[in-house]
Amino acid sequence: MLRKSKTLIFKYFLNLFNGAFLVFGLLLMGFGTWLLLDRNNLFTALDENNHLILYIFRIFGGTGLATVLLCLLGYLGIHNEIRCLLILYAVLLTWACGVQVVLSALIFAKKEEVHQVWHEKIDLVISQYGSKNMPEDIPKWTILNAVQRTGCENKINTWYHANALTLLGINFGLLASEVLQVSLTVSFFRHIGNRIYAEK
Repeated sequence: MLRKSKTLIFKYFLNLFNGAFLVFGLLLMGFGTWLLLDRNNLFTALDENNHLILYIFRIFGGTGLATVLLCLLGYLGIHNEIRCLLILYAVLLTWACGVQVVLSALIFAKKEEVHQVWHEKIDLVISQYGSKNMPEDIPKWTILNAVQRTGCENKINTWYHANALTLLGINFGLLASEVLQVSLTVSFFRHIGNRIYAEK
């Protein structure tokens, strides 16, 4: 009876974390799709050819899809107690942790470079503001007007730095929960092995 209770507790917590990651993956896919389809945001105003938007969409969409597929793999391994799927799930989660650490370091290291590109794009939009030769840029100017009404460059800088740190904080929070998820998965794997050995 104790082994069965322990199995249920493992399954409960693993599925709880797995469900949270599933929601996270769906949110990433939704955010990427929103950026791609919404034409009235600051990203589209600063990106004339949609190269940046497509790049961001691919990153968020790909990461979201990979997270959803990873969650499906984890659910199948947890629910059916398939040990090879559990190991594959733990290995892929460990790989995701490594990628997250590298991306966090990259974001932090390239923060000033991104800030400089951001400034150059805003300066370009401002220099072309109100040009009668560019009526297709009216949405950009509308967004620029809205940004200027709600504050100046200092507020944009403050917003950028606060959000960059928030993203890093979220990233490290996810990293901690992934490490916990890997630990639980390995413990569950061992528990299944012990149960199989005890039943022989």
